Amino acid sequence: MTLKKYLWEKAKKGSFTIEAACVMSLILVAVMGILYLCFFVHNRAWLTAAACESALTGSMEGNREGGNTGEAAGKRSQELGDIGFFGAENLKTQIKDGKEVTVSYTADTISGFGGFSWKLRAEGKSRVIDPVGWIRKIKAAEDIFSDAGGR
Repeated sequence: MTLKKYLWEKAKKGSFTIEAACVMSLILVAVMGILYLCFFVHNRAWLTAAACESALTGSMEGNREGGNTGEAAGKRSQELGDIGFFGAENLKTQIKDGKEVTVSYTADTISGFGGFSWKLRAEGKSRVIDPVGWIRKIKAAEDIFSDAGGR
């Protein structure tokens, strides 16, 4: 084997090492980005479900005698906000009550590359309705239609 051929073979082996190092760094950056994105999507889905459930809890409390929609929604949102998160910081809850109960969560997610962080916001709404009155209206409409139809 000549010296030229020997050096060429060594250079080819070294180039594979350099290419692998460059490609692996890109693969690791992509994998870490996907993991951060998965945490973000998980936290957003969890917060959205928690906000909707808290708003529904508050709207159901509004029909009870002496019920306080804001207090019930706040209590439930606090319970749900304490569980199920990965890397969320500064979780804050805002509740608006009235004819419609609105629960909003805001949070900062884990710092990823270079200390960046994503702001996360989720909101749930539910109208306060009187289920007994609603059922009575449906029954009355059904009676009217059945009388008009002659059944």
